Amino acid sequence: MSLSFPGGSDLELLEQMIRQAEDVMRGLADVQAEIRQVTGEGEGGDGLVRARADGRGQVTAITLDPRVMRLDAAVLSAEVTRAIRAAQDAAKERTDELVAAAQSRVTGLAAPLDETFVRYRFDQLAQELDAGADAFGPHSADRADDLEQDAERAAQIEAWLEEGQREIEAVTGHGRAADGRIEVVTTVYGQVREVVIEPRAMRLPSRTLAEELLLALGRAQQDAERQSRQMVSDALRELAPGESFGPDAVDEWFGGVLKPFERPD
Repeated sequence: MSLSFPGGSDLELLEQMIRQAEDVMRGLADVQAEIRQVTGEGEGGDGLVRARADGRGQVTAITLDPRVMRLDAAVLSAEVTRAIRAAQDAAKERTDELVAAAQSRVTGLAAPLDETFVRYRFDQLAQELDAGADAFGPHSADRADDLEQDAERAAQIEAWLEEGQREIEAVTGHGRAADGRIEVVTTVYGQVREVVIEPRAMRLPSRTLAEELLLALGRAQQDAERQSRQMVSDALRELAPGESFGPDAVDEWFGGVLKPFERPD
């Protein structure tokens, strides 16, 4: 049976949807390209500490003027933290502007799948299923049970997503470098929460210290991501016991739950 919607054929609607999807995909590709070019700059210590972050919030450079080595270790830790946060905030602000502009273009498109259209399709499909229920044969009861189980699982997953989001956002990553003389703590989104430079690290050359800071930062971000992925993996196993979830499945769920800076990679 062919389904049709008043005011236009299914083929016309499909063609319109395809054109809109192509426009959206082109727009997203453009935004992703622009985000890859985003940089944010931050500084501390009267400009003696500088940091640069990219559109994903990753810190790509830390520069320490040799004069900062005269500072107290605690003071330098605070200035490095300030510079990194400023760089990440600047990058995020620019990225948010690009994403918002892209979203406004998408929402400005005509939407063939409005509520009336969806309700019409759903009602018509329900009528056809009701009329042809006998065609399901003796296994229709089993299929109904499967659908009910799927609905229950979907409800469990939805509930977990709400709670899991909060649990994931509470994760902190820890990274060390310079033989443990430097520690960086980040949020699950890669944003720096704290930098701790021990006095012994002040004996390092400024350039070496900057490199070790970047190393510790990267390790902290990796640690936070590892914890988050493990949480998602454990939740999937709990929601669907007996099923195997490989890295691809975890990546898919992780990508949906965790969106650093609310922007595409």
